[in-house]
Amino acid sequence: MAEPIVRISHLNSWYGRGRARRQVLRDVSLELAPGQALGVVGESGSGKSTLAKCVLGLVTDITGTLEVNSPRPQMVFQDPYGSLNPTKTVGWILEEPLRAAGVRDRAARRQRVRDFLPLVGLEEEHLARRPAQLSGGQRQRVAIAAALIQGSKLIVLDEPVSALDVTLQAQILQLLADLKQRLGLSYLFISHDLAVVYQLCSHVAVMTGGEIVEAGDVDEIYDHPRHEYTKKLLAASLALD
Repeated sequence: MAEPIVRISHLNSWYGRGRARRQVLRDVSLELAPGQALGVVGESGSGKSTLAKCVLGLVTDITGTLEVNSPRPQMVFQDPYGSLNPTKTVGWILEEPLRAAGVRDRAARRQRVRDFLPLVGLEEEHLARRPAQLSGGQRQRVAIAAALIQGSKLIVLDEPVSALDVTLQAQILQLLADLKQRLGLSYLFISHDLAVVYQLCSHVAVMTGGEIVEAGDVDEIYDHPRHEYTKKLLAASLALD
């Protein structure tokens, strides 16, 4: 059996210092297998985004075990307009991760960008545009391309479709599913919506109050939720459909 790409055991985390220090995650344990999409679902303040930041090494006040067996894990944020540099062109934005990775050959960077565009459904004409000149769906495609262009295999997706309308959500979720299959990616998919998680993920962990209250196969949890909080989230997701 392949080694998990993420292994977390009894993870606790804190924010702040001194008397302001407060615990956010409490005894969290989960594993993400290579090629798997694991959804972490919960309402705002449940701890799911903090868990994502721990995986990326952005939160370091932790105890327990946290193993990430993948170089350069990357993140796709909820709001691509906020995460993309508004003063730069798409071409510059997609070359920047390659520059950061030490690719000094400009021609090689530009060729890598051109080769990557069709994978995310963009055209060469988009390279000269700035984020404000793109649609919401196109901006998210740029953000996904920027996360993948270094060759990262572990992608953390923090509410990547919640800012999009239903039609664009479906398109981006299908793109993520296709990229996962084509490139052999593993996803940690953060969401408040069980229905969205169901469309992309094979497994799900339900969080509230910084704890995982239920986890397992997404079909089993969707059809037979055991915890009252899971039932509440499921009812909310169905009400939005």
